Amino acid sequence: MSRSELYKPCGVASRRGTVLVAALVALIVLSLISVGLVTAGARDHDLTARRSETMRAFYAVEAGVNMATRELMNNADEDGDGTIGSISNDNSDASDPLIGIARVTVRKGTSGSNTTLTSVGRAGSATRSAMLTLR
Repeated sequence: MSRSELYKPCGVASRRGTVLVAALVALIVLSLISVGLVTAGARDHDLTARRSETMRAFYAVEAGVNMATRELMNNADEDGDGTIGSISNDNSDASDPLIGIARVTVRKGTSGSNTTLTSVGRAGSATRSAMLTLR
């Protein structure tokens, strides 16, 4: 074997194959990065929507307590559920007051001189509740 045969440069065909493999690997890596970014964006969107529903439910709870407190202060059943100090105490979700896109109910309990208002707000899949004790 002569020296010129040992140091013969690689053929053009083998270089094309290497470039093709490198291009495919680069495309696969870019595709994986794109899929990761889209997945992260969708997850962030879901989290934002849940936080928004949670805040709506919280504000509905607060509004319900304010409505029930107003009924107690005015000594009048302003929502027509038959009880002063409760809001939509008829066990029907359809008649619960709608505050924005959230619904609220308030139950009143009395123990001695204490009156407890339990407010529950629902918006989408979020539910929040709060208790207020009046003495």
